[in-house]
Amino acid sequence: MIIRRMLAALLLFAAVWFAVVLYWQASDANPSAGDLAVWLLGLPLALLGGFWLLRWGIRRRREAQAASPMVAAGDDESSPVDNGPQPDRIIHLLAGAVWLRAGAGGEAVAEALAKPERPSLHPQLKDALGLPVFAAAVEDLDPAAVEAPLRAADPDAFERVFGEESLRAIALLDPVAEELLLTALLPAPVEVVADPHGATLHPHAMHHSRSVRAAAPAAAPPVLQIRLLLPLAWAPTARQASGDWLRAKAAAIGYAQHQFEIEVMPVASGNDSWRLFDQLAQAHARDGGDDRQLLLAAHSAIGEASIERLDARRELLVSGHPEGLIPGEGAAGLLFGHAVTPHDPDAPPLRLHRLLSGQAGQGRGASRQAAELLQHAMTTAAQPAEAIVAVFSDADHRPSRAIEIAGAIAATLPELDPVDDARHLGLVCGDLGAVAPLALLAAAAAQAAQADAPVLVFGLADPQARIALALSPAAVDVDDQPPNPAEAATAVVATA
Repeated sequence: MIIRRMLAALLLFAAVWFAVVLYWQASDANPSAGDLAVWLLGLPLALLGGFWLLRWGIRRRREAQAASPMVAAGDDESSPVDNGPQPDRIIHLLAGAVWLRAGAGGEAVAEALAKPERPSLHPQLKDALGLPVFAAAVEDLDPAAVEAPLRAADPDAFERVFGEESLRAIALLDPVAEELLLTALLPAPVEVVADPHGATLHPHAMHHSRSVRAAAPAAAPPVLQIRLLLPLAWAPTARQASGDWLRAKAAAIGYAQHQFEIEVMPVASGNDSWRLFDQLAQAHARDGGDDRQLLLAAHSAIGEASIERLDARRELLVSGHPEGLIPGEGAAGLLFGHAVTPHDPDAPPLRLHRLLSGQAGQGRGASRQAAELLQHAMTTAAQPAEAIVAVFSDADHRPSRAIEIAGAIAATLPELDPVDDARHLGLVCGDLGAVAPLALLAAAAAQAAQADAPVLVFGLADPQARIALALSPAAVDVDDQPPNPAEAATAVVATA
């Protein structure tokens, strides 16, 4: 990086000197010592300074836009910038799935984060100087496995818009989407008839009763609302073709057309995922309803195009730039709904408490502000510090992030070890874009379910914004479960 900057500066000086000397020769000028200093030294230095100031200003503007408050336009009820504890707002997590470098499944990822192995140099990917770069690639991934279904979804678009990185992202998403679609698929309703006395009968039992008069009206099944989050950098045609591919997969699994709706959403960073999650939680608390929400996200920066883009922006981890990013890849999904949805009686849903957002601190104040946000998240969720068993964050290799979260844990959770009880997703999986928040929640949920205790989640990947929320187990009362028609009919047959 330093060598490249020096070469660029030398080229600029050479270009300025050539132009100035050529002008002096053409105008038959006789420059003085002052002219030599101003035009051959001052001018190129001014140009270099102006260029770096302009670049710094553009980068700051992009960071400010990315860190804008995660509130929908005109939405006054979304999570505010940290103003202390807020009234809790719970949404239930029914299931999660994830595939990253750390493993496949929330349990595997949580276990891998407990003993982190940092990404190594990629054997093929190189920066502009021809040096290998660090990358968090998923091993044993076969992008060719999704070529046929993607081509079938949109034959014209496949050859034009799907490159190496997008194919890897969809290949990662394939098993994640399939697992959650199967989990969310409600069983076919059993035909139940009713007698005038209010008893319900199975079709095999109705022949033993002469009091059958009419069939009970069937309630409309809840609609599965699917939101597919794909990188903004992809071509719109690629995102649309990916939505068509997911629609075909849902139909192949057994969904009728009226049972699900798919919306493909372009996302630029993890902030977009946090914002969408917050909006879903708000709508769930305000409107209720029986519809379930499925969030899916896929991302891959394991390719030459992403490496060139990150390197050009000076956002890549290279020699002399320790705050650069390690490109990663992965897919994750979360299924939300009501606590009484009988998906898996042996795995009760988890409560995701209200998301709180705040501004990132600077210098020594960063850990203090992060500690305050963690404390407010615990207070909002009514969870005491001694009950928390772990803290999950998206901190990565950058020393500033590690120091910030370690200081916050030490200040607010004295029972926890800032190193052994912290799980840092970015340290193992690199930069995951919009996938990181979903993967973080899936891994944290697996840990909370296994320990049967609350955990905290803290997002600090963004340079300006911070996120905190708590997850806690929710015991489901059997009396609150909706009646199962098949079981009720079986009971009638047994007593007949």
